Amino acid sequence: MKLGLTSLDILAIVRELNSTLISARIENLYQVEGGVFLLRLHTRSSQADLAFEPGKRANLTSYRFTIPERPSPLVMHLRRFLVGFKVDRIEQYDFDRIISVDITRGEEGYTVYLELFGEGNLVIADREGTIRFVLRPKEMRDRVLKPGEQYLPPPKRGVEISSGAVPPGALSTSHAASRSLTHVFNLPAELVEEALMRAGIPPQAPSSSLTEQNLAEFRNAALLILEEVRSGKLKPVIVERDGTPVSVLPVEFSTILGERRYFQTFNEAVDVYFSNIVIEQTGDKRRARVEGEISALESIREKQLAHIGELESRRTQSLAVGKLILSNLGSVQSSIEAVLQERRSGRRWEDILSLDHRIKSIDGDRGTMVYSLGGADVEIDFKMSAARNAERYFSEAKEAAKKLEGLKNALKETELKIEEARRGLSRIEEPKLLRSMKKDWYEKFRWMRSSDGFLLLGGKDASQNEVLVKRHLGSRDLFVHADLPGGSVVIVKSEGREIPERTKEEAVAFAVAYSRAWKAGIGVADGYWVPQEQVSKSPPSGEYLGKGAFMVYGERNYVRNVPLRLHLGVLLSNDEYKVIVGVGMGDSVPSKTSLYVTLRPGGLEGKKLVTAIKERLAQAAGEGNGAKIRAIPDGDLLNLLPPGGAEVD
Repeated sequence: MKLGLTSLDILAIVRELNSTLISARIENLYQVEGGVFLLRLHTRSSQADLAFEPGKRANLTSYRFTIPERPSPLVMHLRRFLVGFKVDRIEQYDFDRIISVDITRGEEGYTVYLELFGEGNLVIADREGTIRFVLRPKEMRDRVLKPGEQYLPPPKRGVEISSGAVPPGALSTSHAASRSLTHVFNLPAELVEEALMRAGIPPQAPSSSLTEQNLAEFRNAALLILEEVRSGKLKPVIVERDGTPVSVLPVEFSTILGERRYFQTFNEAVDVYFSNIVIEQTGDKRRARVEGEISALESIREKQLAHIGELESRRTQSLAVGKLILSNLGSVQSSIEAVLQERRSGRRWEDILSLDHRIKSIDGDRGTMVYSLGGADVEIDFKMSAARNAERYFSEAKEAAKKLEGLKNALKETELKIEEARRGLSRIEEPKLLRSMKKDWYEKFRWMRSSDGFLLLGGKDASQNEVLVKRHLGSRDLFVHADLPGGSVVIVKSEGREIPERTKEEAVAFAVAYSRAWKAGIGVADGYWVPQEQVSKSPPSGEYLGKGAFMVYGERNYVRNVPLRLHLGVLLSNDEYKVIVGVGMGDSVPSKTSLYVTLRPGGLEGKKLVTAIKERLAQAAGEGNGAKIRAIPDGDLLNLLPPGGAEVD
């Protein structure tokens, strides 16, 4: 199973990245579950996410990772070098597993090195090549990766495939040809095996049997594969065996057997392949965390049980000794007095010991003796009376009983925690990582489809309001607005058709939902629509129109008492999803999915509101798709909600 990109894979990845990310601006950086770094970039036409797993992969991703609520100190530090910078160049270093990305912001410039060999690394160097940041500082024989040092790539290994001479004796062994050639040319093993097969040479043939002609044919086959990738003649594919992905390739390799899943781009194929590995590893880590917690709790329980056993033994023994002394109080007291009397008369401890056969030993320093009582050896403190000795043992029994009570309560708590942790382990769902469905150009705005299928677009801010009217309001389109200052401009795209009354009413409902009326908690509001020709950016003489503001001339067509209701729904297809909205009076969302909720102005906001929406949708989705609903990033829901709180009907 392939666990990391090869140098051939990186050649294909870099080619595609150059067609997408050049001149893109880095908006943010995150580190998400699985240790994946997520670089969010704004390209000319849309937003793009670059996933980087050190030592494994770097690729554009359409999967929606859950973004941590608070960035780590590492991420905060890295953002200083990356956020706001523009991507100028992306290259593969010398056909190695290193991607270099040149970024600039004004006069500042850095090169970001994404190392994909070994355990991987992320290094940022300034224009002089001095390292400013390194994820994993290292000091090796041939390179030092530490801030302040010059960045040096690993020494070049292997012979150049196009022209390098094979070292004498390199192929005079009994090793398989594929193994020897991989070492000689420092090429990916899968590329070497495929090139040998295309050249008609068995990969397992002894390398010593290779002729000059064999070597020339192998070189030609390998160079043709490299040219396929360099020229973009890709056929991205994931190879599976028994439903389990085993490899991902930029072009077809007949030497790697299995079922095929083809993709439009190699980035997409790599994204699906490695994201599935991340999902599997994330599930293992989650289970391991809970299993580790259970193991620690079970260890605590064992210690508690052992301590309980010790205390119970001590309590029983102390109680029995106390009773024994009490029942032989006279004889014990006599022995105590005899010992003290003899000691005061100047006799040695050894001599005193011989006077009474019941005294087994005496510790003069501690003032105690071991005394045979009822067949048991009992420690007696002869500095105190027999009654006080009995009382001491009863006190020890009482203290042990008190500790036992507390310890047994603690044991019950531990067992409850173990039981809860085991329930939690059984409730752990297989992690879900979803891809966002392909976005259309208009999804950077607020948007919905009316019940009649017309596209409605709304501005998220003054800049978008300006763009909508200036660039997208066509001759037969409608301009729609709430009868309130501010708020979202909505346009209805006619697409050459007559716009029916129902769509006009839904467009007004869309506009009032994203107006101040929602935040104010008003149940109904008014709005209006006008044809495109009644809208102008030219104000009356002496007046000024700010960004996103327009003049509406002529008669307005009002729609009164429009209820503030929104439908928010989710479309699911395998591992892809899309969140959509529509107005409550229409059926555009219910006609597309049964997974939707109805929202009205209310008191829930932020995380609480999103949680309520997800739980309602997850219940409707059932056991299979409920986990997918919960895996949708909160931001994808929040971005579609009107400003202000809401309630789920």
